[in-house]
Amino acid sequence: MNISVLGLGTWAFGSDKWWGWQSDSKSEEVLETAFENGVNLIDTAPVYGRGHSQTVIGRFLRQNKIREKIVLADKLGLRWHNRKVEHNLSKKSMLEEIDLSRKRLCTDYIDIYQVHWPDPDTPIAETAAVMEKFYAQGIIKAVGLSNYSLKQIQEFRKYCPVHILQMPYNMFERNIEIEIAPFCLQQGISLLVYSPLDSGILTGKFFFEKQRVPKDLRRKYHSGLKAPLLTINNEFFKQAKDIALNYNASLAQLALNWCIAQSGITSVLAGARNIAQIKDNLLCFAWKPKQLDLAKINELLEIRKREIKKSL
Repeated sequence: MNISVLGLGTWAFGSDKWWGWQSDSKSEEVLETAFENGVNLIDTAPVYGRGHSQTVIGRFLRQNKIREKIVLADKLGLRWHNRKVEHNLSKKSMLEEIDLSRKRLCTDYIDIYQVHWPDPDTPIAETAAVMEKFYAQGIIKAVGLSNYSLKQIQEFRKYCPVHILQMPYNMFERNIEIEIAPFCLQQGISLLVYSPLDSGILTGKFFFEKQRVPKDLRRKYHSGLKAPLLTINNEFFKQAKDIALNYNASLAQLALNWCIAQSGITSVLAGARNIAQIKDNLLCFAWKPKQLDLAKINELLEIRKREIKKSL
């Protein structure tokens, strides 16, 4: 399966309470621009806007007749119930979800089907058995896991092959480097990483451009926009911006390039709400950071880590 190094994350297409309202026309413009510029990996999930993200993507693929040119990465295991999102990996729910997803996405098969999160109430063996059945039937082309620990991954692999892992990863969140990334390299498992821009923090727009933090999950939950990390991150960006300027690039491009350059990374999933954002992300392919600059970034990240420890 040939997938683009830059993939498109589509949570915002759901137009839900987490990321705020998003017009379908804007989402379709992003999809069109991404596809026209070589992005063939589109990642979504039924929990994004109660299936609305999937519906937008399915309509776009059907109208443009490009389903076979796209690698669809979908998920299951999180479901809306009474205005709350709940874990549900029961066999009954999994069978319902894959049919609903294929209907919304206007497709008979899903290229990469990922268990969104482990379900503490369902044994891993049961989840794996259903996924193995989907794979054997050919209605999914690759089995993926998202947000699983190494121990959980190893348990899952006893009952079903795992082809892809999707995990959070960016300059500020590097936990996968300890166990997950080395394991993927050793076992030949593709590693997709999400949140490479740390929910927009690594674009620097809330620091240099002084943009007001939107009334979405970032304002309430993101520690990077609150003291003491706010000040510490600002100092990091002052230095990182100089590196980006050497390439006439944005901080977003620098962050994406840094991710792509790391060992074991197969593809980087970045969201975009409009044409300007997706075009800026795509420009990361116009240049590559020098090893000296990558070393400088890692040095700055170590300084940031030490400052965080001091602040605790």
